[in-house]
Amino acid sequence: MANVSLTPDFLEELRAKNDIVDVASKYLTLNRRGGNFWACCPFHNEKTPSFSIKQDGQFFKCFGCGESGNVINFIMKMENVDFMTAVEILCKNCGMQMPSHADSEEMQKRKHERDRVYQILRHTTEFYHQNLLKNPDSLQAKYLRSRQISDEMIDKFQIGASLNYDDLVKYLHHLGFTYDEMVMAGVVGKNEHGSYDFYGGRLLFPIMNGFGDVVAYSGRSVDDNPTHAKYKNTPQTVVFNKSEILFAYNFVRDLKKEHMLDTIIIVEGHIDVIACHQIGISNTIGCMGTALTPLHAKKIKQLVDNVILCLDGDNAGTMATYKAIDTLKQVGLNIKVVRLNRAKDPDEYIKKYGKEAFLEELYSGQDCVDFVLKDSATKYDLTSNNERTKYIQEALNYISKFSLPAEQEIYLSEVQKLVRVPIDALRKSLHSTEVSVVRPTQEMPASDDIRDNFIRESKIMLLSSMLYKKIKNFDEISGLFVSDDELSKLYEFLKQKIEDNKDYNVSTLFDNFEIKANSLIDRVINYVFPGDEVFSSYLHDTIQRVKIYELECERDKVKNQMLNSETDDEKYFYLNKLKDITDKINKEKK
Repeated sequence: MANVSLTPDFLEELRAKNDIVDVASKYLTLNRRGGNFWACCPFHNEKTPSFSIKQDGQFFKCFGCGESGNVINFIMKMENVDFMTAVEILCKNCGMQMPSHADSEEMQKRKHERDRVYQILRHTTEFYHQNLLKNPDSLQAKYLRSRQISDEMIDKFQIGASLNYDDLVKYLHHLGFTYDEMVMAGVVGKNEHGSYDFYGGRLLFPIMNGFGDVVAYSGRSVDDNPTHAKYKNTPQTVVFNKSEILFAYNFVRDLKKEHMLDTIIIVEGHIDVIACHQIGISNTIGCMGTALTPLHAKKIKQLVDNVILCLDGDNAGTMATYKAIDTLKQVGLNIKVVRLNRAKDPDEYIKKYGKEAFLEELYSGQDCVDFVLKDSATKYDLTSNNERTKYIQEALNYISKFSLPAEQEIYLSEVQKLVRVPIDALRKSLHSTEVSVVRPTQEMPASDDIRDNFIRESKIMLLSSMLYKKIKNFDEISGLFVSDDELSKLYEFLKQKIEDNKDYNVSTLFDNFEIKANSLIDRVINYVFPGDEVFSSYLHDTIQRVKIYELECERDKVKNQMLNSETDDEKYFYLNKLKDITDKINKEKK
């Protein structure tokens, strides 16, 4: 639901300037079918598109997982941000200014902190970058030349250098930032001697979010000091969460916007990423030596269906590959694995053998399950019955976990070649190891009274008619929405819009109601109308029948009150009331 301090007019203008189809097309490949746009849902794993966008109503709906919303909800889910941050993103997208009064005092404070941190990081990035450019004889500049990093890549990735522990602190203080703000941004540390550059003496690789804003740094040591860790990275801050950020993700996101992205290549280090970009393979990102998280996987899945893993070939790289496969498979990505047997990492391989040879390695990558089956076999002595049994169990568990039935025969054939066991025996063992997935049955609602059920379904149809402007006279149905439920609240909302002569559409509802999948309001939004020829008579009949049912409900209530009356006067009162209601029912039925 919208933040109460953002006016409806502001939100309406924001949505009008951010057409949901235009915004979503920067994240998804949309195909027009009928009056809607369709894609595979970015919020759950699916092969057949069930994610629909209605451009006229400016909202999305997934018929697979039930997620729905307007353009603000879409950004919240895609970028994993809160409402206000999503609004800020959309403001930046269309050039609108956020209202200065838009937040509560606490939110204003948090926004001020984020803004100050972003300002510090912008100034720090430029400071480090100029340090590098103006000091070509520095250890940092010499290191980059030794790694054959071009000036173009230094500019593209805004690579920089910290030459000492003092200059940055003085520079930021001169710009008006406090020491506490510098610490909050993760660029300055404090000890008993005072404040110091957190990355003193290091080569700096700025880490950017999906929008190209610097949120953190990875500082590499370039001297021979044994007390210096090879890398020193920004701790978690108000703008940086390492479980969400991937190195160079902003560049592949730009490729997606330009509809030039089909596959993402994942490598390990910053230099590996830069080496790939330098030879034009710019659909490459880096996991920065950390394990891929479910949030990383989700962000990748939002852009592509295909991934190539090309991590280091040592034992640590192999273990990282196994873990990455598990994480990426969970979101339904198609994964290939490349092992560079003639080099320790992509950067070394490219330097030794060139772009064409590296591309050939990428094209010939192994299917990930095939890779795991063959690689894990090397851990066992397959001439030993005991070792062979252990391998078979591990392989079958993996096949059962990560492959579709149609694929299983292919993988069983590979295992059979390695262990020389009849394939029928492997099939039987596979089926015994498969764990049947028990899907929780949807709890059926309690059996409603037929009358109440009809009234509810009719109200849904009538409200949908209001929402989609198929009816203009609401006076004759006003008496149907007197109870304190979500349908009555929706009626009052739409009625108020009409009385105030304010335009509205489906998108407007998501700013004012919390709409859950399969809720009554969700059903109003997705109501399927009969053909135009039928609708007019159906609408008239429905209104009439609902009125009759409402009167019959009231009649039954009065009957009960009359039967429980303790005095003749009470009985007489309810009897007259009952007669009036019966007359109204008969009148409606004529």
